Amino acid sequence: MSERIAAHDGVRSAVEAYVAAVSAGNPEAVRAAFRPDAHMWGYLGRQFVSAPIEAFCDVVAADSRTDEWTPAYTYTIRSVEVSGEVAVAVLDESGYQGHDFTNHFSLVREDGVWRIAGKTFFRRDPD
Repeated sequence: MSERIAAHDGVRSAVEAYVAAVSAGNPEAVRAAFRPDAHMWGYLGRQFVSAPIEAFCDVVAADSRTDEWTPAYTYTIRSVEVSGEVAVAVLDESGYQGHDFTNHFSLVREDGVWRIAGKTFFRRDPD
């Protein structure tokens, strides 16, 4: 397998790890998908959010309704672009905690491991 294909597959695997973590409601697995210094920015309806990724882990930990929303949850990794040791990926989610999101991830490969360094997001469904 070429390095280009391996890198692309590694980024997809990192995004898939994120999906598995959030759909399981597992904040420890979410932490593992991100760099510890990761940050997120985005919009929940009209509300702008800017917070360290630990705030998102708190949201995941507080979700006691995963059995309610996960059966309808779907996602698509819309794109992956790799440039050396950095990458970007776009993830569309439908039904995450009852809402639809588009996530833009920035990833870095450190010591051979791809991890999410930043998340920007937009909730697509109405307020």
